[in-house]
Amino acid sequence: MRRSLGLRCAWVAILVAMLVACEPETFPTSHDSTPTITPRTFDAKVVIFVIDGPRYQDSFGDPLHAHVGDIWSQLRPFGTLCSNFRNQGWTLTIPGHSTMLTGVWQYLPNDGSQRPPNPTLFEYYRKATGAPATEAVLVGGKPKLAACAYSVDPAYGAAFGASVDVTATTDFATYDRLINRLDADHPHLVMASFSQVDQKAHSGNWSAYLRQMEIVDSLAVLTWNHLQADPEYAGQTYMFITADHGRHDDAHGGFQDHGDTCDGCTHVIFLALGPDIRADYDVTNLYTQRDVCTTVGLLLRVPTPQTNGFMMSEIFVPTSTGINH
Repeated sequence: MRRSLGLRCAWVAILVAMLVACEPETFPTSHDSTPTITPRTFDAKVVIFVIDGPRYQDSFGDPLHAHVGDIWSQLRPFGTLCSNFRNQGWTLTIPGHSTMLTGVWQYLPNDGSQRPPNPTLFEYYRKATGAPATEAVLVGGKPKLAACAYSVDPAYGAAFGASVDVTATTDFATYDRLINRLDADHPHLVMASFSQVDQKAHSGNWSAYLRQMEIVDSLAVLTWNHLQADPEYAGQTYMFITADHGRHDDAHGGFQDHGDTCDGCTHVIFLALGPDIRADYDVTNLYTQRDVCTTVGLLLRVPTPQTNGFMMSEIFVPTSTGINH
């Protein structure tokens, strides 16, 4: 009897240890409370401005900010920087973009041959609101990004997907197509992906990589200024400047490639701008790409039931009339 009781206690101890080991990853306690959206006097819109593949140490992490000088001098004072923003999944283009759109780590082939299994923000938004495809837009410079326009979830899918234009051959062309879509349709939800920083880096041309970062730096400022000059966007639009992945740090192969879990690949830029975003503020707590979907869904007042992300509550003014913490 004593031996039986002892065995039972041993098994209980093992099960407890197994359960503890299986606990999901933890985040700072400030992430644990999910704020609610309260009535606003404006109709929120969101632009996710993705720079494909800048290394943090060459951009926001550079003390001189030599290659993101326009963002740093003209936009940074009016927004919140998340200096510990991470891609903790696969540090590749398709997984990075689709994770931000679904709020779930996406381990997908990087060739665009598979769509995400979880619904995207485009699908969540269009299904909840009944909005046409022109209200949810994906523009970019890599055709394979079309795989991120909608999921294979049978409750969502193509009928609720984004309007797609991902065949631009340069970042200037991506910018032109983005502006044309903003002007023509005034969509509520946009993801614009600028691909040439990544392409120049893969070529191994260091100076071309840095120069392309400077070009997209200026395009980010032009995009924000364009939004502020349009009465349908000014004062009611959020713009998140971020990236799908970084690049290898010098200890893991250098800037030319990416795709592992080194700090260079996982540390990602993030700057938030908008009407109730804290000005000249730096959040150092951990946030990840999964949190983009949750945050955008709450801003647009649409449910995102499958997301595993958190609301990025720290980027907002605590006394904001738009966000109740």
